[in-house]
Amino acid sequence: MIRYVWISLMVILALLASGAQLDRQARRNPMLAPLVPSMFRSFAQARQVISTVRSAEPAEALKAAELLVQRRPIPAEHLSLLAIAKARSGDNANAMLLLQMAAQRGWRDSIAQQSMFGIAFNAGDMAEASRRLAALWGIGERQMPLAASTAKVLATPEGRKAMAAAMSTNGRWINAFLTESEAMPPHHLAQTIAMASAKGAHLNCAALQRIETVYAKRKLAAETEMLATARQTCSR
Repeated sequence: MIRYVWISLMVILALLASGAQLDRQARRNPMLAPLVPSMFRSFAQARQVISTVRSAEPAEALKAAELLVQRRPIPAEHLSLLAIAKARSGDNANAMLLLQMAAQRGWRDSIAQQSMFGIAFNAGDMAEASRRLAALWGIGERQMPLAASTAKVLATPEGRKAMAAAMSTNGRWINAFLTESEAMPPHHLAQTIAMASAKGAHLNCAALQRIETVYAKRKLAAETEMLATARQTCSR
C-alpha cells in the first residue's frame, strides 16, 4: 500500500515539474503557451495576454490583462499590458497611471518606456523624452524606429540640449546610440555630442573617431570640427 502511495506521489511531482518546466519554456517559445495547463500558467499566461491585448475585443483583452496582474502583480510589463487594455476600453486616465507605475517600476519595460516617450514628446517635455530614449537605447529596443524617434528629438534646440544632458550621465546606452548615428542629421548629432562633451560626457573615442571620419569624407567641416573637439575629452 505504501509503495503505491509513494509511486502516486512521484507521478504527481513529475507532472507538477513538467507543467512548471513547460511554462518556463513558453517564455522563450511563445508557440508553447497554449499547451501549458491553466493551473501552471505564469510565463505562458503573459505570452497569451500579449496577443490577446493587441487583437482581441477590448472587453476580452481587459479581462485577460486583469487576470495576469492578479496572478503576477510585480512585473512592470504586466502593468503595461493592463494599461493598453484599459486604454482600448476607453479608460485613459487609469491607463496613464498604470503606464507611469510601470515605467517607474521597471526601466527595462519596453512598452511602458515607448508609451511614456510618446506622451513626453507630444507634450514638448524633451528632458523626459530623452530619459525614455536613453532607457530604450539601453535595453536594445527593436520594436520601434528608435533612431528615427531620436532624430525627432534632436530636430529641436531644446531636444538637443536635453539629449546632451542625458548623455552627460555617461550611461552605457550611449554606445548603442552612437552606433546608429548614420540615421541622425549630421549637424544635429555633432552639436549634441559637442554639448554633451562640454557638460562632462566622456564618450567612446572609437565611436567618435568613426563618425568624425565619415563626416570628414563628406566634407562636413563644421561637424567634423565639433567632433574633433569632443574627442579631446573622450574615453578610451
